[in-house]
Amino acid sequence: MAMSDENAVVITRRKNIQTLIDYCLDTRLSVTINPRGLSNDEFEVEVVLAGIKQAIAFGMFARENKLEVSGLGDLVKPKSVAKKADPKDNTPGLSELVSEPAKEKEEPTLSFDLNVSDN
Repeated sequence: MAMSDENAVVITRRKNIQTLIDYCLDTRLSVTINPRGLSNDEFEVEVVLAGIKQAIAFGMFARENKLEVSGLGDLVKPKSVAKKADPKDNTPGLSELVSEPAKEKEEPTLSFDLNVSDN
């Protein structure tokens, strides 16, 4: 199964761009860098990812360096939309369920088996 090329776009400031360029040079990724808007300090870096392994590695690098990745089209997770409460609905809301503290006794979950020996 062949994966088509995907382009990830990272918007970064001048002080963080060297780290991104070094990563792309080390991993031999194709990069396009364009200045962004009227600001002299922000750049739009487009990285061409040729496969799933490159995409995962790049995502790990971006997360480690606190970079926000966008521009992956359908792969970007959609924002969740909050459901509005229907006045006809009689089910209790989350705030009503949370307001009453739970009065259940907690049982200990840690147990030891003293009959096992690893030699």
